[in-house]
Order: sequence, then structure tokens, then C-alpha cells
Amino acid sequence: MKSTGRLWLLAVCLLCGLVCTQAQEQEKKQLPREVPSPEKAARKMTDRMKEELQLTDKQYDKLYKLNLKEQQEHFATMTERGNGQRPLMGSRPGRGGGRPPMEGGMGPGMGGGRPPMGAPGERPAMEKDNVEKMQKAAAKKEKKIKKILTTEQYAKWQEMRQPQEPPHPQDHPHKPNL
Repeated sequence: MKSTGRLWLLAVCLLCGLVCTQAQEQEKKQLPREVPSPEKAARKMTDRMKEELQLTDKQYDKLYKLNLKEQQEHFATMTERGNGQRPLMGSRPGRGGGRPPMEGGMGPGMGGGRPPMGAPGERPAMEKDNVEKMQKAAAKKEKKIKKILTTEQYAKWQEMRQPQEPPHPQDHPHKPNL
């Protein structure tokens, strides 16, 4: 009886070891995620436009330069925004990571809580500026694209863009804004 129990224990241990080994191999097989770059993003956008709109080489070059410039600005904004953010939990420098301390938890001289908010539905001034900048940049890009493309290509490009624009919550009167 004891030998049968030992055999079952050995079989369970071997099975657990096999499962762990397989799981680790699966992790190794997954390719590391490729780091995006403005050049790759611009190339991908322009290639899609070339395929959908049958662009000439001259149009392709102009649109690639336009998309590259936009993507470089976008990536610069993202890295700038990323540097201003505080580190995530678990990666705080000098404290060994983990959870924040309990009991009101902020050290002396450190603020706490949320920043003051304006009226409901009102956006902070900095966010309003960013929205305005983005809208101006989009309008400027659209003008340039209109100059590069033929009228037929431009109309098709506008159709291509329609499904990409997400619906805004305030556009749906049936659904409450949360």
C-alpha cells in the first residue's frame, strides 16, 4: 500500500514538473514585442494609403514625409508626457516597490488626494489647449493631404477614415456619460 502511494506521489510530482516546464517554454517562444518607431508607424500608414488609394510614387513620398512628421511629433509628445508622470507602483525608486504605506500614507511634505476639479464636464485648461492643438494639427494635415491627392482619392480617403473615428459619449443621447 505504501509503495502505491509513493508511486502516485511520484507521478503527481513529475506531472507538475512537466506542466511547469511547458509553461516556461511557451513564454520563451513568444517573441518580444517590437518597440514602435515613428518611421515604422508612418511607413505603415502610408503603405495602407498607397494600397487603398493607388498612389503614385510622388504622392507616396509626399504623404510619407507628412505622416513621418506627424508621427515624430506624436512620439515626442508621448515621451515628454511619459517623463512627467510618476512611476508606477512596484517601480518607485529608492523604496523597493510594493504598496504605498498605510495610515494616510504620504510622507511629510507630500501632498495627497486629488487635484481640485472645476465644474462638472469642464476640462482642465491644459487639456483644452492640447485638444485645440490637436484639432489645428489635424485640420492642417487634412489641407495638405487634400493638395496631394486627387479629388477621387481624397473622397476615398475620407471614407477610409470614418470607421476609425470612435464615437464620442456626448454624441449618444441614449447612453449616460459615466
